[in-house]
Amino acid sequence: MRQIILSNLHTKENIDFLLDYIKKLITRIKIDNIVINGNILGINEIRKGYGYGYNKNDFHFTLKKDELFREAAQDSYENIKKIISMYKQGELIDDSRQEILGKHISEYMNTRYDYVVETLKRFSKIKKTYFNMGKYESPLNYLVLKEVSFLLDVSFPMIKKSILYTSFRDVYKTFKEKIKELEGKDFRYIAGKPIIEKGYILAGIPGLNSSSVPTDKSAELQENQTKDLLNSIKRHFSYSKKLILYNTVEGRMTKNPFTFRPGSAAIRKFIQETKDKLKMKLFIQSYYNWVSTHFYKRDDFHFLLNNSAANNGLFNILDIAKKIRCFDVDSKKNKIRELKSYNSYIADYSTPKQRLSLNYKNPEEIIKQRNLKECFYL
Repeated sequence: MRQIILSNLHTKENIDFLLDYIKKLITRIKIDNIVINGNILGINEIRKGYGYGYNKNDFHFTLKKDELFREAAQDSYENIKKIISMYKQGELIDDSRQEILGKHISEYMNTRYDYVVETLKRFSKIKKTYFNMGKYESPLNYLVLKEVSFLLDVSFPMIKKSILYTSFRDVYKTFKEKIKELEGKDFRYIAGKPIIEKGYILAGIPGLNSSSVPTDKSAELQENQTKDLLNSIKRHFSYSKKLILYNTVEGRMTKNPFTFRPGSAAIRKFIQETKDKLKMKLFIQSYYNWVSTHFYKRDDFHFLLNNSAANNGLFNILDIAKKIRCFDVDSKKNKIRELKSYNSYIADYSTPKQRLSLNYKNPEEIIKQRNLKECFYL
């Protein structure tokens, strides 16, 4: 099975470019399916180039935020802008105006969730597509509203407060219904449920919250959802002994050797419990900061730390058969690099070049192209 792994797309520009690139790519390379591992939304995560070694404030100053907001908000653009302009000029936003603003913010959320659905439709027309929810699609913490805060330069608490006057939860319910309607031979929603595809168990840990460490109710809910999914996966072991697990929830990174430690205690326990019980186990972690691929083996699991598409259109291709092959795809440079794998227990390095050489045959080229001279985690 050959699979494209996309994550952290965040902007329409990235999405449109990647759709066009992948359409051309599949005429040259056989691809079976596409996985979008979270975060179609999140314009506020926009970045320059490969996302490292640039002045963020200077870059944000050059952005045409009003144009980006108009494109994202569509019909709710004028109404939201009007009330926010009043707020910036010092006018009192009383309960009545907060309620009106909340109504238009809910319309914005609905528009953005519709954009997720339309994006998934577009990808599924190219190849069968699987989608795992990221934190920007989650109904918790209202992160999609950070787009409004960022693009209009107003505080996130002010925007968040406005939706408390509305039945904003209905927006998410409608979104889930539309996702359900998409289900068919060309699209599957894998957040929180395992499915069998070509003899493999595919399952996405839903990114309801950025963390599973139980510090608040949102994190507790995230961990409980993770436990439920892992229990469901175990029940599928009688159908398949090959597992691909997709995750966007953050964890802890250690640098020598470089490894990712899932924040979820349930995942760590699952990794230990399934030792030697399956023929193939692959854990795919997506995170918006990674500008190179980390591909290694640890504790009987293959780990793929997936490139972020927000970083100049980077993504990965997996070729899974008797052996797992991983490719780093730099869509803007139209370069596809097959990667080496390493054992994280014995890997040793002290410089970015040595770290990259564990996976890449040409580390100097990667450092130069992606401006990674002082970057350690990469």
